[in-house]
Amino acid sequence: MINYLIKIIFFLCLLVNFSFVSSYQELDRIVAIVNKDVITHNDLTEGVDKALLFFQQNSIEPPEESIIEKKVLDELIEQKIIEGYAEDWNIKASQEDIDSLIQNILSANQITLDELKSNLKQQGSSYDKLLKSLSYEIILKKVKNREISSKLNISEYEIKKHKEKMAKIRPDVFDLSHILIKFSSEPTAEEKKEKRKLGEEIFDKLKTDDFAKIAYEFSDSPDANEGGSLGKLKQSELPEIFIDKLNNLSAGEYSTPFESNNGIHIIKINQVESYSESKNSSQKIKKYFIKHIVLKTSEVASEDDVIKKLKRYKNEIDSGADFSVIAKKYSEDFSAANGGEIGWINEGLLDQEFDKQLSIIDQNEVSQPFKTDLGWHIIQYTDSKFEDLASENIDNKIKYELINERTELLYQDWFSALKSESFIEIRQ
Repeated sequence: MINYLIKIIFFLCLLVNFSFVSSYQELDRIVAIVNKDVITHNDLTEGVDKALLFFQQNSIEPPEESIIEKKVLDELIEQKIIEGYAEDWNIKASQEDIDSLIQNILSANQITLDELKSNLKQQGSSYDKLLKSLSYEIILKKVKNREISSKLNISEYEIKKHKEKMAKIRPDVFDLSHILIKFSSEPTAEEKKEKRKLGEEIFDKLKTDDFAKIAYEFSDSPDANEGGSLGKLKQSELPEIFIDKLNNLSAGEYSTPFESNNGIHIIKINQVESYSESKNSSQKIKKYFIKHIVLKTSEVASEDDVIKKLKRYKNEIDSGADFSVIAKKYSEDFSAANGGEIGWINEGLLDQEFDKQLSIIDQNEVSQPFKTDLGWHIIQYTDSKFEDLASENIDNKIKYELINERTELLYQDWFSALKSESFIEIRQ
């Protein structure tokens, strides 16, 4: 009898345990597998809730929840792919990177860390979630820099032409929103026709629906999650094709669909502010003419292997070999074709480790091997000079803006190729 009761109790325990596990799996089941990682139902629900909160806080009627779910799932898949890529290449967000962004948030909002944590709690979020989000932003930026930005070259002619454009436009600040219907990298005539038709359909929807809602639902631009908001920008920070459209719009109005090489656009002016350009006081900054040799670790090349090779190249150069010849022969960076030349670079513009090495070495001296996100380097500067900071600031700002603009244009194609090589299984 006792044995029978024990069996009954054991069986009931199994049922309870099974019920608990089933309930847990239902609550946090796997909705997608991305390479070696998974996306859970809780991940998806959290993303949808965040999107719904955005619409609620901005008094915007949200799209259907199925549309939000699909968009959130696409974003989570992208994040998993990027995080996996970053892990493969040892790209990380350092504590220093995260602390710097947190300090920027506190300064911009004039609040303390405790106030930030309290505000996040009131919004249904948490400080830990913010740190996770910032960490991903940093990693994504480093990935874009590694694969795209670092390979872009902005010529002095392009900077000059951009300055000429800036001189012709008024220095107002525009609060803008944007919808993009993106073309593929090599669009056919049929694809362009379909995208133009979609642009007209979206334009018709805007007559009765909120711009932010339509942007969230249809836009292919990275700013779609914020209802297409581009924030506050000067005309000088915008593509020329945007400026032509802005001249015909007033605050609260949006453009008809227009086409660029990137796709079909619709822009809206939310607000216009008068802008007063501040004058920079004269200040000098040091510039270096830099060459470098870069080697990257791989499955067949460990850090020790790479460091030994770079030390050997340094010894050869110290013994009389030409840095440019060695760079052309061995460097694994796009600058190898130019003998490793990066060109004139402002002090403080590159990775902190570059500045550290520049402060240690003398002109024409070769540094010891050091590591950045791009790989392992040795560097040499062959000349240095001081220039006025005011004009340099303008040129660097233009260069930064043009690089960012091109990076975003190229990123989607680069990511599409990476995604096509990834294993993705959706289980919804």
